[in-house]
Amino acid sequence: MLMNAPKEERRIFVYGSLRTGFFNYNKYLKGYVLKEEPARIKGKLYHMPNKGYPALLDGEGYVYGEVFTIKNDEYTKVMESMDNMENYFNIGDSNNEYNRVAVKVELMNTNTFEVCYVYKYVVKNKKEFKTQSIYIPNGNWASYMTKFKKSS
Repeated sequence: MLMNAPKEERRIFVYGSLRTGFFNYNKYLKGYVLKEEPARIKGKLYHMPNKGYPALLDGEGYVYGEVFTIKNDEYTKVMESMDNMENYFNIGDSNNEYNRVAVKVELMNTNTFEVCYVYKYVVKNKKEFKTQSIYIPNGNWASYMTKFKKSS
């Protein structure tokens, strides 16, 4: 985890329900995104069926998603809405469901790296998490959900 803030504050990496075509993209990001780029970060990804969304944890695999560039004049509003959705209250707050942290992101189209914000899940009960989450080996929640819906 990198502690310094992203150089380009209007950019965020998303990997789950905020991705293009998913329910939270339409609710929180649609109309505010100037640019979308396929990207990946280091980590481990899980699906939480009891909640219907993914959990990103630290790890050595890759997690795939998108980097969004948010409109300048809408950035603060968008981030506040996403912080609320992710149950992120403040740095180090024990009530956080997710922490918003700065991480090194690889932009897939250009094979370049930059630092962006991402939401990482806070595991409060390891035993419960282990029994109520499904590891996604390919690190791609969108493809997991597409296969999951087809098999339902």
